[in-house]
Amino acid sequence: MPTAPTTDPLAQLRERRSALVAEMSTLTAAAMTAEQRARFTEADAEVTELDGEIELRERQAERETRAAAARAASGNTGTDAPGTAEQRSGSGWTVGDEPTTYGRGSGHSYFLDMARVAAKQGMGDGGVVASEQRLQRHATELRTDLPRRAERRAAAAARAFERIHETGSPAERRAQARAMAMMDREGVSPFERESRALNRTDGTGGYLVPPLWLIDELIPYLRAGRTFADLWHGMPLPAGTDSINVPRITIGTATGPQVADGGVVPGRDMTDNFVNARVMTIAGQQDVGLQLLDQSPISFDEMILADLASDYNSQLSGQCFVGSGIAGQLPGVWPGGAIANTSGIYIPNTNNTAAQTWVNGGGASPSVTGSVFQSGGQMLSLVARTRLRPPTHHVWHPWVWYYLLTQVDGQQRPLVVPGTPNNVGYNQVAVDDDGPLAMGIAGYYQGLPVVLDPNVPVTFPSSGGTVPQITTVSSGQFAPAPGSGVFTPLLTGLWDDLFLWEGEQRTRALTEVLSGNLQVRFQLYNYVAAMPNRYQAYADVQTGSGPTTVAKAGSSVSYATLTQYSATAGNSVLNMMNQGF
Repeated sequence: MPTAPTTDPLAQLRERRSALVAEMSTLTAAAMTAEQRARFTEADAEVTELDGEIELRERQAERETRAAAARAASGNTGTDAPGTAEQRSGSGWTVGDEPTTYGRGSGHSYFLDMARVAAKQGMGDGGVVASEQRLQRHATELRTDLPRRAERRAAAAARAFERIHETGSPAERRAQARAMAMMDREGVSPFERESRALNRTDGTGGYLVPPLWLIDELIPYLRAGRTFADLWHGMPLPAGTDSINVPRITIGTATGPQVADGGVVPGRDMTDNFVNARVMTIAGQQDVGLQLLDQSPISFDEMILADLASDYNSQLSGQCFVGSGIAGQLPGVWPGGAIANTSGIYIPNTNNTAAQTWVNGGGASPSVTGSVFQSGGQMLSLVARTRLRPPTHHVWHPWVWYYLLTQVDGQQRPLVVPGTPNNVGYNQVAVDDDGPLAMGIAGYYQGLPVVLDPNVPVTFPSSGGTVPQITTVSSGQFAPAPGSGVFTPLLTGLWDDLFLWEGEQRTRALTEVLSGNLQVRFQLYNYVAAMPNRYQAYADVQTGSGPTTVAKAGSSVSYATLTQYSATAGNSVLNMMNQGF
């Protein structure tokens, strides 16, 4: 009986290689003609290609054997276990629980392989051919994993968008459904797609997506982090999105007494609109010499990407503070560094009394009037009054908190008792949460957690001058470039109201523009969108005598800012001048 043809791809490759080697040996037995020499060269090239393919499949078969042994040892009987209907095949690369090509501890450098393949040179770790093969395996792994991640992100984005409309009353939800229907009729989608901007579409595989463990682990590196950004309501950015719209009710329905039986039922027509968030890009790059990549004993995957990712975190949080909303920037709570009642609730405290302290507004006798303590309470009151919910967190620069820790009352007792959590101290202005911090929740003030973020600008001018702002690149360890003043605002808010969408970070390696200098350019970028003004003042909000306008119609009522702009008082509490902090 004839022998059944071999179906094992690896065996077929070996048989093909043996046949080619045998053919080449016959060609070398005697002097070759020009045609025979051409055939010899062709066969030699095919043998070289087969050697690489055989090596790859042998390595994959070895991984599958180890994975099968691990599953057998653990008693795994899932669909990946041998003998099931979805049994793994040795005929191609598949992705399961085995270590990935660029997994931690693999010994291979994703960036370096990208550089070798792009530049077509480099001898380390198997050279260009081996680098290209590893990138192919990496792409295969991502083709399996990233669609699953994309599906999870899309489902999470849809659920998050739906939850926007689940926090209100039934009447509000019905009104929001009406607003969504209005948007549909007008051809406005909650997730607008910009078909022309192909670079706005999220990718799902290929060489340009970094190893997943690099995406998921962002390592801080001597920069202010993303403390403030993490307070916002974070959601995954949907794929293919250029703009996000959230319906908003501007005038609600109304009820009232029916004057008499059979009389007219009172009512009011509802009006609606929507709040828009544009998708922006945050990106950075680093040029590296090929000599450094080839000769360095360390892996640059972690060093370069960790540094770019660290600055991305700082930049994101900085834009949430003072992003202008134009020129590629997210809209921040102080757009372009302008603190005013056109963007949020604004409490200016211009008490110039020289004897002013945290709880004393100044003067010959102690008085809380005009103090920071009183103004802070005004912020809480106005947010609760206009938003109808209280704030959840204060956000301060660390120097303000540590300055408060040194303040004493009229009997020289500290206002903040160190190491007393949960507000159990008697008659305290604030409570220390047991230990100093640079970022995060450090304690409590007026019943709310105080979150420290070094990205809070400390250089606002009293009037005129240059305001802190986001410039071309991050300003050293912090994202905002400093202004020309010495004042630091206090900030409080209901931060779950503020929406922040983020995509998945991506990387690229470019060589063409730097090929003349034997350099490679590595880039990291991500797409983000922010919506700080989801809840807005329906009309001008006024308080005090005059009256004083603290928020304009259309400005956010989810956060409030206290400033201590004093051009003459060197000891103004929020003035860094002469403080030593």
